Amino acid sequence: MKIAHIIASSEPGGMENHLVTLCNALSKTCQVSVIAPTWRAGTFAPEVKVIAFDGLTSSRYNPIIGFKLWRLLEALSPDIVHAHGTKSAILVSRPCFKAYARVATVHGIKKHTYTFSFFDHIIAVSQIVADSLRPYPATVVYNGIHIPDAPLPPPCNTPPLALAIGRLAPVKGFDDLIAAWTRVNDAHLQIAGDGPSRPRLESLIARHNLQHRVKMLGAREDIAMLLNACDLAVISSHREGASLVFAEALAHRRPVVSTDCGLMSGLMKPSQLVTPKSPIALASKINAALADLPAYSATLAPLYDLCRREMTVEAMAQKTLAVYHAFARARPAAPHQQGVT
Repeated sequence: MKIAHIIASSEPGGMENHLVTLCNALSKTCQVSVIAPTWRAGTFAPEVKVIAFDGLTSSRYNPIIGFKLWRLLEALSPDIVHAHGTKSAILVSRPCFKAYARVATVHGIKKHTYTFSFFDHIIAVSQIVADSLRPYPATVVYNGIHIPDAPLPPPCNTPPLALAIGRLAPVKGFDDLIAAWTRVNDAHLQIAGDGPSRPRLESLIARHNLQHRVKMLGAREDIAMLLNACDLAVISSHREGASLVFAEALAHRRPVVSTDCGLMSGLMKPSQLVTPKSPIALASKINAALADLPAYSATLAPLYDLCRREMTVEAMAQKTLAVYHAFARARPAAPHQQGVT
């Protein structure tokens, strides 16, 4: 099967990491091509054909870009065109692409969903995302991660060590987390990631006199090591689709305190979640978890098992392939020769 993936993002993030992992896994059994901006080149396995197209970062409504994308797909003649993100979906929703079997992966909750009515099927990264796409049918396929063979036992740091991971942007709520830490009992916090909010977050840490308890680690490639070294993972996001951090923490059997958003809303109990943008409530939940970490971790044991069954790279690839096979059979493999409208 020949698959053409399209992504139009201009910077790295969870969606981009998901695409790399998915394409690398699919390339073991399929012919996989990726049409992406130049900066994505070199991040995929050698078996994945990457076609650099910087025009994707320009206006999604530019007819010239649509025509050039159509020509690229003409040359590839894929069985499935798979769009990632709203911008790519808008480009592929044009009438000239209707001869292809089209699939879109939606990574976040959408208020405006009409674009996805032009697709044969939608993949949602969590149930809450799928619910936001109604009435259009969607299959939930969790982001897949590489599961460690034997997670290390909790380190039992003294004082306890919490870890937060993500791009330093307002939507991740790290300012709320820093504010919450003024009320957290004796515990340290590490924040791994980089982004535009870093200067403001560093100022907040200094303003609250938390330099000895809260450390900014910057962008890190050793996330598994950081998770192995921590006692608790914290997610403070205002909104999410499916948090890779959540899946990675579960894979390492590290307990998680999270705001009520994204994948966490559908899998964690309401009593385990905190309303976003509520530093006081977040601090209270963190303190409760730290008071008896083994007991709190035990409440998440079913999720640790779920992660090992359904959040693996293999499970993600198999479920995605099932969607492809279901819809590729119903569509012509080669596009009709027609103009762009």
